[in-house]
Amino acid sequence: MLSHWAVNGARWFPVGEYGISPRRAQVLDAYQVLSIAGALSSVCWAVLPSVRRRALAVETMVLIGYLTAFWLMPVVNYGGQVATYSKHLIASSDWGPYLPGWHGPSPGTHPQPLFVGWFALAEAMLWALPTLWVLGRVRQRRPRLSGAGVVLIAFAAAMAVEVVLEPVMVFTGAYVYAEAVPRLTLFAGHWYQVPVYAMVIAATVYGVVPALLCHYDRYHPGGAPVLRGLRTLPPSARPWVSLLAVVGIAQSSFLALAVTYAVIPALAGAPSVPLPAHLR
Repeated sequence: MLSHWAVNGARWFPVGEYGISPRRAQVLDAYQVLSIAGALSSVCWAVLPSVRRRALAVETMVLIGYLTAFWLMPVVNYGGQVATYSKHLIASSDWGPYLPGWHGPSPGTHPQPLFVGWFALAEAMLWALPTLWVLGRVRQRRPRLSGAGVVLIAFAAAMAVEVVLEPVMVFTGAYVYAEAVPRLTLFAGHWYQVPVYAMVIAATVYGVVPALLCHYDRYHPGGAPVLRGLRTLPPSARPWVSLLAVVGIAQSSFLALAVTYAVIPALAGAPSVPLPAHLR
């Protein structure tokens, strides 16, 4: 699919005004710069443990898992335009139409931004880092906290981060929801609407999942549950099996996010909202 797109359809998305005011353009440019900074910071944080240990750390595996999930991004719009990015951002054409059975937007009207889309998946660490910090502090005070308690605290911390980050992304006009279930959405009917269910899903996928993988690897003798049993394998195979397991968890989580983003408004018959020209 991606190879077919790369040969036949890959191109830079055309740059234009798209009716954006100078102030909005400045806001989008600033957000794009911040997104690049966030991605670079996330990469540095995730790679440093591997450099220190001279071996592939779980943090790095998590980063690889989310970065390589970029090919799943068009799944959100597989059956119609559910979410969209601003055409003002540096972007490529969309490879969604190369998915079998595609019924989403035309690649001529829907970009895939490089720094707010492709590489922004590295920014999952911006959700995971505060969540991981909270889990570490809680463990110091309550070392015998149950697994269910750890998950609940991770979710609460990730939701707190999500409540801050999601509105920033939407209100700047970088990424918005074209369709959302009105009764489950803040500011429903406006281009800057924020579905509450999307926030719950994002907090889980970007915050809870990576934070728990790193937390259990740091503080539990058996490591992350998905990596238990590695000692039964030959030493030479363990790093590769670990990498495949963590990447599989990350990509499966992101696929679940994309599918639920698409399915929930489709099942509810959610209406589309009027969008500014740079978001249509």
